[in-house]
Amino acid sequence: MIRWLGSSVLIAFIISLTACTPTVLLGLEDNISEKTTTAQSSVADTVFINAAVYTVNESNPWAEAVAIQNGFIVYVGNNAGTEVWIGNQTEVIDLEGLMLMPGFQDPHLHAVEAGNNEQLCILSATASANQYRRELQDCAQQQSNSEWVRGAGVSMIDLFELNESPLDLIDSAIPNRPVVIQDDLGHGAWANTLALQAVGYDQINGHPQGGTLGRDAQGNLNGIVLENAQQKLRTASLLPTQDNLNFTYQNFLGALQTLSGFGITSVSDAGGYWPRNHQDIWARAEREGTLSVRASNAFYVFPDRPFDEQIAELGRLFNNDANGLVRFNQAKIYVDGILDLGTSALNDPYDFFLDLPGTDEKGFLYFETETLNRYASSLADIGYQLHFHATGDRGAGLALDAIEQAQSSAAEDARHRITHLYLIDQADRPRFKELGVVADFQLAPGSTDLQYANLIAEVIGSRANDLLPAASILKTGATVVLSSDWDADSLSPFEKIKSVLTRSNEGIANLETALRMMTLDVAFLLHQEGSTGSIEVDKLADLIVLDHNLFEVPVSQIDRTNVLLTMLGGRVVFQDASF
Repeated sequence: MIRWLGSSVLIAFIISLTACTPTVLLGLEDNISEKTTTAQSSVADTVFINAAVYTVNESNPWAEAVAIQNGFIVYVGNNAGTEVWIGNQTEVIDLEGLMLMPGFQDPHLHAVEAGNNEQLCILSATASANQYRRELQDCAQQQSNSEWVRGAGVSMIDLFELNESPLDLIDSAIPNRPVVIQDDLGHGAWANTLALQAVGYDQINGHPQGGTLGRDAQGNLNGIVLENAQQKLRTASLLPTQDNLNFTYQNFLGALQTLSGFGITSVSDAGGYWPRNHQDIWARAEREGTLSVRASNAFYVFPDRPFDEQIAELGRLFNNDANGLVRFNQAKIYVDGILDLGTSALNDPYDFFLDLPGTDEKGFLYFETETLNRYASSLADIGYQLHFHATGDRGAGLALDAIEQAQSSAAEDARHRITHLYLIDQADRPRFKELGVVADFQLAPGSTDLQYANLIAEVIGSRANDLLPAASILKTGATVVLSSDWDADSLSPFEKIKSVLTRSNEGIANLETALRMMTLDVAFLLHQEGSTGSIEVDKLADLIVLDHNLFEVPVSQIDRTNVLLTMLGGRVVFQDASF
């Protein structure tokens, strides 16, 4: 049972510990001397004692006490050294051996979308035409008060294989309202005729830039859209009216609670769909004091919008204010799609070509190469940190090329990154270190287990034996970080830790490295390693308390760990009922 102890009692208690407490764990004299010159007073707001403090500071990895003042860490050391920081108003928390560590940082997730997706109807990934018809009708009834019907969960591959036309099916189920059903992978959607007409897809011959439109043998639309073509539908279904923004904001508050519950204190939201005013949702949360994370977010770059107009708008929206909790200082640029749909851009043809619309035997590209490079340089000129989506080896190579070309435009030490990276050509692997590019992997169980590799092997053959080469890139000396891609994959940091430590191929060697890749290395990527990512004097008190010491439980049980307390800048943003 954790004890909140009165400060007067604690002073006597700590003095009594002096005789039995080992000498200073973390250079106590240096810590006190350093902070005395910067602290406004010698009294802390909060003091943790009797903790297993894992600092992620290589020079002083462990401590047993931490003091916090005005949102900053003012002391890291042993229990005895906290005496000078305790006053009448100090809250002293005896953790009785529980683990205290820096908050996790997740550099690639979709928090605003995750909140909204909680309100969607969820359809079966695979179903018969009649079952889909019933599920669609149920969805329409559940959302009877909205103009659009919105759902998710279907498999695009299975829709293509239905005996009935997907468009005829969805039109028969919901003929009088526009419908958009997102797929189960985030790279496609199923729409009815009214929805396709609402965004003008009935007037297009061929495909919109960066996306594809499914058609039947006669060339007529079949209701399936892939890649960027879904974005117009998703925007139209939730236009940024005041009612829709209020709806999105309330959903976002639930997503923030989920983040804090997993001990995540810094994020990079990779959505940033500015035509839907996602940036206003973040600004409102900061303004109203409901924001419980620091955020360095990305704006999505639409391949089907005019170049000059989009660059001008992104220039206007750019925000890199280090004094706020939220920055929009990254540009999310898709190079390709995903292996599952055959839309990853590969150097060599797929072993099994799915022949989906708009793709060829080597996959699919969102941008022509010249346009991709032009966007990279222009956005770097504005000051954006480039954030590329690339899953195939050709896609990764093109992203590296674009970054290399933009280097003369980018600020020094820009720390551009590429995320996903399922396949990386051997010749490109040293380039991450050479160009200062951060490699961002999602290594949750869903992408690292044997079942997934076997599934992908059906379309790319033996190349599936070398998926997600995180350890290989780490060995080159490049910075490697781990993220979740929530809500496309699991948010839990503990599941990822277990996954990377138990992975038979391309696993991470030890727990210390895995934790650094989810704390201090992400802080480096987000240009905030001087203030977050480790427990050190003068850094922000973004801290979490765990119910298990990760270094004392079997690796197989790490995923059972729970967060008991989450602090952002010394402010409690989550507290488990049992704490």
